[in-house]
Amino acid sequence: MIYTPESAATILLTEHDSLAELLRLVKEEQQLILNRKTEPLLAILQCIEEQLLRVRQNQEKRDAMFKCLLEGVRLPNKPGLAIRTRYFPESIRLQTSFLAQRIDTLIQLVHEIAWQNHVLLSHSMHFLEQVLSPWLDPRKETVTVYSENGALRKNNKRQNIFQAVA
Repeated sequence: MIYTPESAATILLTEHDSLAELLRLVKEEQQLILNRKTEPLLAILQCIEEQLLRVRQNQEKRDAMFKCLLEGVRLPNKPGLAIRTRYFPESIRLQTSFLAQRIDTLIQLVHEIAWQNHVLLSHSMHFLEQVLSPWLDPRKETVTVYSENGALRKNNKRQNIFQAVA
């Protein structure tokens, strides 16, 4: 396929927009984690998965474009998009270099916030285990939990930590 400056810019702009939406979603996820809002958190996780699919599709289109435009060019080890666009024909490079820099930045921000969210969730689970540990003695074979109507249920076989919250 032959790429024009406009088609190359459109491909990168579409990827930029999908990454910007993903960044918005992971920031919203972080706020829900901090505010301990479980129902909206579960809903936004589905939105994040759907957005990740769109991001991957856009990245595949971009990779196909880069492969075509950089055929035969020897690149440094694992360069970012902005560095790879330096090897484009001049007319395309002028249209795409700024977008490539923005995409590199967005990818970095998404990774940082996703890592922070992972750490926050890990710490929350660790804290929950510590809080519930007096009721979840690992030496016990059974655990006492409450049913939905508040009645005490006894002699439930213990399988995992989440059975403590019934």
